[in-house]
Amino acid sequence: MNIRNKFFWFVATSTAITLLIIAVVFVLFWNQMSADEKTALVQIVRHYFVYVFSGTLLLIGIGVFIMDGLLNIYIIPISRLIEEAAIITFGNPSHRIKVEGSKEIVRLAEIVNEGAGRYEMLRDHVDREIRRATAEVENEKNILAAVLSEVPQGVIICNTDGQILLFNSTARELLGTPEISERKNEASPTEHYIGLGRSIFGIVDRNLVVHGLDEISAKLDRRENNHVSSFIVPGCAKSLLRVEMVPVLNSMRDFNGFVLILNDITEHIESDSRTERVLQRLITGIRRSSAGIRSAVETVIDYPEMDAGDRERLLKIIHGESQALGELLESEIKRGADRHLPQWPLAAVPACELVDLFVRKAQERFDIALDTVRSESDTWVRVDTFSLLFAMLFIQEQLLSETRERSFGCRLSREGGLVSFSWSWHGSPIRAETIRSWEERRLSVDGEALALRLGEILRYHRSEVYSYTAQGEDGQARFNLFLPAAESTEGEGVRCATILPASRPEFYDFDLFSQPGQVPELDERLLTQLTCTVFDTETTGLNPAAGDEIISIGAVRIVNGKLLREDVFDQLVDPRRDLPEESIRIHGIRPEMLAGQPTVERILPLFQKFAEDTVLVGHNAAFDMRMLQVKEAATGVRFINPVLDTLLLSAVVHPSLSDHDMEAIADRLGVPIVGRHTALGDAIVTGEIFLKLIPLLAERGIRTLKEARSASQQTYYARLRY
Repeated sequence: MNIRNKFFWFVATSTAITLLIIAVVFVLFWNQMSADEKTALVQIVRHYFVYVFSGTLLLIGIGVFIMDGLLNIYIIPISRLIEEAAIITFGNPSHRIKVEGSKEIVRLAEIVNEGAGRYEMLRDHVDREIRRATAEVENEKNILAAVLSEVPQGVIICNTDGQILLFNSTARELLGTPEISERKNEASPTEHYIGLGRSIFGIVDRNLVVHGLDEISAKLDRRENNHVSSFIVPGCAKSLLRVEMVPVLNSMRDFNGFVLILNDITEHIESDSRTERVLQRLITGIRRSSAGIRSAVETVIDYPEMDAGDRERLLKIIHGESQALGELLESEIKRGADRHLPQWPLAAVPACELVDLFVRKAQERFDIALDTVRSESDTWVRVDTFSLLFAMLFIQEQLLSETRERSFGCRLSREGGLVSFSWSWHGSPIRAETIRSWEERRLSVDGEALALRLGEILRYHRSEVYSYTAQGEDGQARFNLFLPAAESTEGEGVRCATILPASRPEFYDFDLFSQPGQVPELDERLLTQLTCTVFDTETTGLNPAAGDEIISIGAVRIVNGKLLREDVFDQLVDPRRDLPEESIRIHGIRPEMLAGQPTVERILPLFQKFAEDTVLVGHNAAFDMRMLQVKEAATGVRFINPVLDTLLLSAVVHPSLSDHDMEAIADRLGVPIVGRHTALGDAIVTGEIFLKLIPLLAERGIRTLKEARSASQQTYYARLRY
């Protein structure tokens, strides 16, 4: 109820009470009068009724006019002055009061604005001093974040309650995030959301973590030097991760948290399995052959007088078994070379740099002329540079020997998903039989050799070679080497210079070491301690009951009073219906942008997983929640999270103001609006507004989730239904 309604309610109540008192007094007075006095009074009233009634109405009108003037000149301006002064003090120091009223109130507002200007100057000076004083500490934190982002292992740091305090990008890659499946609505069980404030028990089995903590505690009690506990967990894409758990101890050697170090051991396990199979085959073959050889040799030794024919047959058995044993060893050695190839790391490199390196080394080694032409300068390939470069030099040496040419043209081009590097010369192409013989040869260039065949190198790089005579004017013979093209962003081996961020990165938060337990009584938790999912939806219209559908969901998380802009959910949704032009003009999402996007049945389970165990925050959240509720039957997804609405919270802290749309609130609180009417953009703005409203709510004594929800329910806007 705003101040004007309160005022008129007070006037009406006071008037009614006054009239009731007058009526009671009149009744008492009437009962004390004699019959003649009553008759005389009735006659007087009848004679002068018009004058008495008109005078009474006039007095009431004058009273209402005076009270309304007092309301508009003094009472309402004072109320707004209090609210806007609170905005300056607790929300937006750059805000300035604009009120209309008496000269005294206007002057008071000017004095408050002058004081706010001085306060802002002082605050800016203090902020500059604080930034300068904390620059070194901030730099150390940023260096820590940069180092952790570059280590090849995944790193996750948790407090004693299992809340994630820090993680690096490698951990996110190893554990994965839920992806949309074409065949089912839910994500793979080995893919999880990882983020600050989330529980590690949603990613790693709780029993494993508890076992590791118990093992570490026992080692600490025994004063052992080795405090590590190890176990295996599933990662993304059916991978297996070895997890090493290391305790975090404070200065008193008390257990204060733990670090999880993740290593992908899938390749090692597969390699060990292959090695085990090889050993089994070797053991079986060697045992069989050695048994045959031993039996034949023992027969020869035991029967030296046997005839020549029997001796010859036994010698043939020995020779055959020894030959079979040699073939077995040769076969497994050949297989072993191929098995060890995948241990080489492949890195995405610019193809032109690889060609430049080859040309330079070829000219140095063979003293030949290579005329290079590049039709593609930004093409990348994924290669092991050393082995492939050696193979290219080997091919060049064979071409020199086969063609007797000393001058070649070299051309780099891209043909669809392949990168082609070709040698050209005047003469005949290389025969297919010759190329096959090259592939079976061990690599050797100018006296240097590798214990690998050309074909093994080509197979490992998924490349092909062939020779032909080009059609057209030149008619030259050519030898082509084809490699799969790669995007530069795909190369794990390509490292960019680390850029230290200007402020504290958002993927770690050590303040959570002092947070309450993982599952506290949520209603009694302070607003500053809530883990929130701030969300927004874009829709085809404003009437969910009439069939309007969600076309976009955006969300961002708040942890420990900070907006985590990297921990977001942003997804377009196919509404399976037409988009009205009036809605397109608002959000700018066109039908072609939604073509091929997943449906709401596939998106809502992922959004529910993203928002689980958090408080949902929205602006005019009743509408967005209604859009989610109408899909419960179709998706089987029900959102039971507590909900806070910034529209209602704004009405709580600014009851005298009538404008509570997002733009007006953002303007009052000094929140810049970027990406308006996009789901993620509105969610980020709503999150910033919510953080600005928390100190204003605290100034009114509203500090917990229960108090905020209760205060919201008392506002007029809480009565709106969709």
